[in-house]
Amino acid sequence: RITALLEKKVHETVFEINLNAMVHNLNVYRNKLKKGVKLMGMVKAFSYGAGSYEIAKVMEYNRIDYLTVAYADEGVTLRKAGIKTPIMVMNPEPVAFDSIIQHNLEPEVYNFFMLEQLIKACNGQEMSIHIEVDTGMKRLGFDEFEINELIALIQQNSNLRIKSVFSHLAASDEKKHDLFTHEQIQKFERISDKLISSFNYPIIRHILNSGGIARFPDAQFEMVRLGIGLYGIDPAE
Repeated sequence: RITALLEKKVHETVFEINLNAMVHNLNVYRNKLKKGVKLMGMVKAFSYGAGSYEIAKVMEYNRIDYLTVAYADEGVTLRKAGIKTPIMVMNPEPVAFDSIIQHNLEPEVYNFFMLEQLIKACNGQEMSIHIEVDTGMKRLGFDEFEINELIALIQQNSNLRIKSVFSHLAASDEKKHDLFTHEQIQKFERISDKLISSFNYPIIRHILNSGGIARFPDAQFEMVRLGIGLYGIDPAE
């Protein structure tokens, strides 16, 4: 009876992750990259259920350049577990800005409200940020007509340093939408060139996801983002 009580929270289901297979997937995509192109690994949402710290540790050991989480608390967990790799936070809620600053995380900024709240939270302290621009997905990001105002605001707050500017492809894995994808890439290049030329330090650009890495090698820029492809699902044909 005691044994039965102690076993009430034991489950028979086991989720086994083959880390060697993940490293293989990482290297398959890495081999598609031009020399010098950086690689960002997506470990958001508990690494798609595979275990944030375990996957992040393997990626760090294999010299990935950046990690990305969805929320600040995911990044804090990785920092407390000893992960040193730069971490971008995709949804940095204003209530988490203090935690982001404390644990050396790098927030994505995609609208003026968030940027203004971040400026207040930093209070002059240096902060690395990532700028998302909208090139047609219509989800998040600064529109092209907002870029001049964005540049001016960041120039007025020199404690903010742009580490990267990026955008999301809506249908990089679907051949029937290739014309739209090329239009997104061209728009991104136009917007990012304007932003980069306004600052006297290097800014990384990235727009390719897993499907994009496989299908649009000419748009690798300085970095690419590896998400679902890392976990064994290739979105490209």
